Amino acid sequence: MSEKQEMDNQETKKDRLLGDEWQGWSGDLLEYEKDINEGKRLFLTFYFLTVFIIISFMFLIYYFISPRLKEINVIVNNTVLFLLIIFTTGLILFSLLLLLTIITNKNFLFFRKKTGLHLEWVYPVVYKLASFFKISKDRVGNSIIKVNNALVYVTKDKFASTNLLILLPRCFEKTVREKVLEITRKYNCQVFIATGGSSARQIVKKVNPDAIIGVACERDLISGMTDSNKNIPIIAIPNRRPNGPCKDTKIDIDDLERAIRFMLKK
Repeated sequence: MSEKQEMDNQETKKDRLLGDEWQGWSGDLLEYEKDINEGKRLFLTFYFLTVFIIISFMFLIYYFISPRLKEINVIVNNTVLFLLIIFTTGLILFSLLLLLTIITNKNFLFFRKKTGLHLEWVYPVVYKLASFFKISKDRVGNSIIKVNNALVYVTKDKFASTNLLILLPRCFEKTVREKVLEITRKYNCQVFIATGGSSARQIVKKVNPDAIIGVACERDLISGMTDSNKNIPIIAIPNRRPNGPCKDTKIDIDDLERAIRFMLKK
């Protein structure tokens, strides 16, 4: 990178307040992914690859320790094998029901309504696999959000919020902010501006909502979804960042209104 480019990058970073998840951003708008619109297929592909790797790894471990288990006791070996098969069967069954729910838009995950539909346990592996294929964390995060939203819309079809919280970023373009606030006033929603992840967590703790609509970049949304109460349904709306992160961001207003109407059952 030339000295001039480095100076330009520093100026680009100075003209905005970077959020928690963007502190390591270089400021290079030329290499920045400005328009991200991934489908659900990206995350689902890496999810099933992750499941395959986990199952294969567990059976490989069993293969190596099985002789030792048999020396201890055949019953111990059979018990471990039985538990492994039960876990594998359950994971495969859940994954297939997840896929059916996404494909058909019908709820095959009825048994998860009370405990939520969070899949955070798989994210670290999915990110690692995606990076191996040169796919950015933001693109994967965008796909994760699409899957999360699809699951909320399908599994919470009869849910009606009585304490809806809408979390907005501080970096909206002025005209977008005005339109967003107009929509939230129309439906009499609780709205807070979150300046970062820690700020969002404090707001959620204070309000104690029964549902959340979050608007932010993919990084902040995934972080917030991971930290949130597992029983709270969350619809996440990624912002668009034509000028890079944390400056003059935009969203589709129709997506926000649709999410509000769904949560409130208007």
